[in-house]
Amino acid sequence: MGFFDRLFSRNEPPQKTTPEVRNYSASVAGSLGALLGGANKVNASNVLESSVVRACVQKVAQTVASLDVDLFKVDGLKQTRLFHPLTRLLKVSPFEGFTAFELWEKLISDSLVYGQGFAFIHRDNTARVIGLEYLDASDASPTTVGEDERPAFLFKELDDVFLLDELFIVRSFRSVSSADLHTDALSLSKAAENFGLSFFENGGNVSGVITTDHSLTEEQFNRLNFAWHSRNHGKQGQHSTAILEHGMKYDRIGTNPEASQLTQVRKYQAEEICRIYGVPPAIIGLDTNVTFSNVEQQGIFFATYTIQPLIRSIEQEITVKLLTEKEAQNIEARFNISSLLRADAKTRGEYFSALIRDGIVTINEAREKLENLNPVEGGDTHFVPVNLAPLDVMREGGTKEKPEQDEQ
Repeated sequence: MGFFDRLFSRNEPPQKTTPEVRNYSASVAGSLGALLGGANKVNASNVLESSVVRACVQKVAQTVASLDVDLFKVDGLKQTRLFHPLTRLLKVSPFEGFTAFELWEKLISDSLVYGQGFAFIHRDNTARVIGLEYLDASDASPTTVGEDERPAFLFKELDDVFLLDELFIVRSFRSVSSADLHTDALSLSKAAENFGLSFFENGGNVSGVITTDHSLTEEQFNRLNFAWHSRNHGKQGQHSTAILEHGMKYDRIGTNPEASQLTQVRKYQAEEICRIYGVPPAIIGLDTNVTFSNVEQQGIFFATYTIQPLIRSIEQEITVKLLTEKEAQNIEARFNISSLLRADAKTRGEYFSALIRDGIVTINEAREKLENLNPVEGGDTHFVPVNLAPLDVMREGGTKEKPEQDEQ
């Protein structure tokens, strides 16, 4: 006797019973809840699970962390690089067991994920900065201190409250988490990813319903449900053939990925995420229809409109929080962004050749800017073209006559 024969066997005389009503609302509500929220809901705690978000955050954070930062003394148009005690903290090691690259990477990634990145400022007895200790932004919550309600941040795991003057803070746009601000767009991307995962985990089968003219008891319903899922769902049943008996019919109610335009939705949402974080698609390897020239332009766009505003806010935070009031009057912190704006080798060579020829920079300055080469002897001399003349001379139709010298 087969499964369906056992399922529909009527060895005992049927008895008249009240039709059994099954409540499907709970399961349907649970499925809709998982689809519209729940597993697909994106917030700051799980936003990095998205490969596109992680790539964007990683690219911005590591790009800034790889830039050199120096302190300069500014006197009018003259700028002199300083070997300030703060330079080592910003470029090498801000705290014991921590590199500067790690600190900038964590602070900036926290600002992109949580809205703000924090580091505690360690000072000596003279208020000089001697260290920057990273603090986990996921543990921070805003609060106030004292009767005047000064703004501060509470770090729960540390069980401590820090005033704003004690913290070095890297802020994103309006200090708001992009995951919280754009939760719908990010959740849609995650829902599309989960839909594709569920589809292929079920062997490429879409959902459906089994209908029959017979009335099933609770036991028969559960046995049919268990048998169908165990034989025709998942990897084990993806190539099996179902056989329906006793007038049963299977009707599809789901949508396959092609009909739902899964590929197009995932691509558009990936571009939407790039737009949220200000990262050109080609920078994270998303856009395949790129050429050498437009990739270069996207890199310049990324440096100009994403990296430059971010490092400008960090430079000002360094000036305000890490320098003394007297130092802040003529000392500035600057990230060297020129490496991000470099063109190809041929274009750079032509550019610096023109600068040297016109006397704008010296040979040694060009060597340092171009490829960080060592200076050469005699390379600090400025050169000017000898075939140039002032405009007033050209208006007179030639060169001015030299004054006659008295004969001796």
